[in-house]
Amino acid sequence: MKPASLLLAVLFLSAGLAAQTSTQSTAPGTPAARQQHMMAMQQHMQEMKAQMAKMQANVDQMKANAANIKDPAVRQQADLDAQMWQMMVDHMQGMQKMMADHEGGMMQGGMHHPMHHPGAKGTPPPSTQPQ
Repeated sequence: MKPASLLLAVLFLSAGLAAQTSTQSTAPGTPAARQQHMMAMQQHMQEMKAQMAKMQANVDQMKANAANIKDPAVRQQADLDAQMWQMMVDHMQGMQKMMADHEGGMMQGGMHHPMHHPGAKGTPPPSTQPQ
């Protein structure tokens, strides 16, 4: 039974060392990790923009198709569907803009968000004084 226990211990230790070695090159907080994170964010942003462009093209096609429907009830449902999808695309564009603004602040060396700067535009931090 001892050889099996020894083998298990060696496996666990070697797995731990391998994981530790692989993360040392991109440990959190290092310039390499930040660079890697920023590159991943930029790629994600580009993918989001491409998806939103496709979605907007589909919504535009839905609107055009709805205009050609003769049955008023079916046309109304198609219009509602197109409106709902337009709301989703608009929401995603707003989220993408917020992420881009946040990313721009991070690239300039800090968090440029109203919540991080007391007295800046936006919601002030909660009061710490008892009432």
